[in-house]
Amino acid sequence: MAERDISIAPEAVKARIRRQFSELTRLSFPIVFQRLGIMTMGLVDTLMVGRFSSTELAYQSIGNVPVSTMIVLAIGLMMGTMVLTSNAFGAEQFIRCGRIWRRGVLYGLFLGLIGFGLCLMGEPLLLALGQEADIARGGGIMMQAIAFGIPMTNVMLACTFFLEGINRPLPGMMYILVANLINIFLNWMLVYGHFGFDPMGAEGSAWATTIVRTFLALGLVLFVWRMKDHARYGIREKVDLRLKKWKRQRNIGYASGLTVGMEHSGFAALQVMAGWLGPLTLGAFAITFNVYGLPFMIAYGVAGATSVRVGIAMGRRDHRDLLLAGSCGLAFNFMLMLPLMAILLIFPREIASLFTVEADLIAATVPLMILTGWMLLVDSAQAVIGNGLRGRRDVWLPTALYFLSYIVIMTPLAWYLAFPLGRGAEGLFESTVIASIVSCILLVARFYYLSYLDFAPERQRAIAGQS
Repeated sequence: MAERDISIAPEAVKARIRRQFSELTRLSFPIVFQRLGIMTMGLVDTLMVGRFSSTELAYQSIGNVPVSTMIVLAIGLMMGTMVLTSNAFGAEQFIRCGRIWRRGVLYGLFLGLIGFGLCLMGEPLLLALGQEADIARGGGIMMQAIAFGIPMTNVMLACTFFLEGINRPLPGMMYILVANLINIFLNWMLVYGHFGFDPMGAEGSAWATTIVRTFLALGLVLFVWRMKDHARYGIREKVDLRLKKWKRQRNIGYASGLTVGMEHSGFAALQVMAGWLGPLTLGAFAITFNVYGLPFMIAYGVAGATSVRVGIAMGRRDHRDLLLAGSCGLAFNFMLMLPLMAILLIFPREIASLFTVEADLIAATVPLMILTGWMLLVDSAQAVIGNGLRGRRDVWLPTALYFLSYIVIMTPLAWYLAFPLGRGAEGLFESTVIASIVSCILLVARFYYLSYLDFAPERQRAIAGQS
């Protein structure tokens, strides 16, 4: 009879679960607050522009479609920075962490310059997406103002991913808190026109965003460069930038970029369709997505923490901790999302009224807000487990599953529900609920299937021992 493995005793399992929840809490809350801080800046922009003018809100909403797509693509393409940093940290290869950061910063700048060029062509791009001439003109002006902040956003992401990968998310959170105060003041000054500035509406809000993102990028680079233990991580050492030396970092990013890009492109397509339904629907979409972004950013913080915990376990080749990290991430997310879902379902009109005083816009927003409440549980769960899969470097099959859910299923279904069936904006959101359910089921099944394979050698040894 084989001797019992004490690592799977109930006491040991309970201890591991307690440690996972403790680490998830310690790591996720700074990440959550940082993600919330980023989302709050967008929420403040929408709130201030919405109260300034519903027309300017439409400009801001449509201009943010390609801008947010570029940023989300950059987040995915740079995800290799977080994944490999956490893997190296778990394996105690600390010098590698610094090399990954240096490469991530330069990669982010390169991607940012591409985004900068695309933003300068905002108006023709929006016209090509079928928007009315006036909306394309206003959205194009907003995009030109925000273009200068795109490279800075990517530098900020490289620093944030590095710090999270080495289990040090608190500095990023502190910088975001300061940035939010700056953003509120700049919006008040530039959107409404104070201290000698003319009222600039959506364009003023875009300039505020650019200034704040530059502050974040420069501040975080300086922090990482001057860390007390910078020598431990090789922050100031020369790094080999030949492409073959960091192929894995880019490959993880390619798959992650495709994944988040497809998911976001699906949602961006919905906003374009909302533009076809008119400025009122576009404004309702802007309010709803910004409100939904707050609870989702909490989930995204939990997802980031889950990715780090899974990545560290992967670096240590500890399959039990890897399985527990993903499972505890899902459970922790559920506990946080349930009360937030209730708020969206119970107080949709009160929430919409915070953003506008126009009765028609409030009425258009309320049913969309209710639908996001139902979407929140499954959409957040798929984000958490998707990041868990990235943490264990499983990226290409999840990419195919995202393609199936958000491109093959959601996008045509949204068009069919909104136009042939005449359900309008509600039909667009109903398609997201269905796609999120499909994505959640498939990704959860993938994670536990891989965990089942991880334990196959142990099962074979156990069978051999019993025989």
